[in-house]
Amino acid sequence: MLAALHLGIEMSCKQLYELAGKLRVSYQKKINNTYIWSSLARDALLMAAKNEEFLESEKLNVPTKSAGKIRRIRREKADLVELLQSAESTEFNFSIHTYIVAQVEAYLSDLVRGVLNIDKRRLKARVQGIDHVKKVDVSSIIDAESLDEITDELIDRELIAIFYASPEKQFEYLERVIGIEVDSKTKQLFKNWKEYKATRDLIVHNHGVVNELYIKKAGSLARAELGNQIEVTSEYIDSLVAETKSLVGRISNSIQRANKV
Repeated sequence: MLAALHLGIEMSCKQLYELAGKLRVSYQKKINNTYIWSSLARDALLMAAKNEEFLESEKLNVPTKSAGKIRRIRREKADLVELLQSAESTEFNFSIHTYIVAQVEAYLSDLVRGVLNIDKRRLKARVQGIDHVKKVDVSSIIDAESLDEITDELIDRELIAIFYASPEKQFEYLERVIGIEVDSKTKQLFKNWKEYKATRDLIVHNHGVVNELYIKKAGSLARAELGNQIEVTSEYIDSLVAETKSLVGRISNSIQRANKV
């Protein structure tokens, strides 16, 4: 009995170790790839803004629903230059920032889902401030084809609850339930991560104009005053890439250290 229990624990540790390593490699590569292609795209925007032949073309292709055809629209040279310069300095970085934050959130979601699948007992864990799943509908149990199907539904609902909670509660869940080790460097990376997330929310929900919610979320790291446009510079993107990769690495590494067999 004890031997079987010990074997089961070893198998779980091995699975958690492998999961953390796989996700670290996958998502750090995704973030790097995003930075590479976005850097090339930014250079292309700058080149287009200096390409006289392109600027003089005036008409550009855009998609339309009319029979799935492409429509040619007119843009004056001055309008094109302004469009490209604005895209390179603002809209482009807004988009890249939003995408990278989404990649890190996907990493965290995949990590939590993977851990809960490997060790289903952790579904019973509770963190105050997260609206955890408290019950399962009778119909869900009766209609399910297997216990795994019920568990999958529970994990889906639990993920929604976790990632609707505040970043502080999410981090507390990662520490208490997922089992990540938190040192001073990880705490600082997470503090910076909260500001990155707050900037993403501001871009998506308020056109990048600083509001009270951003200031509350970002705290002491708020980068602009109320009513001002938030800046997302190339240097800021560089920091985002470096620090999110480090955060992914430190979370994964701490799980691997705790589950090394």
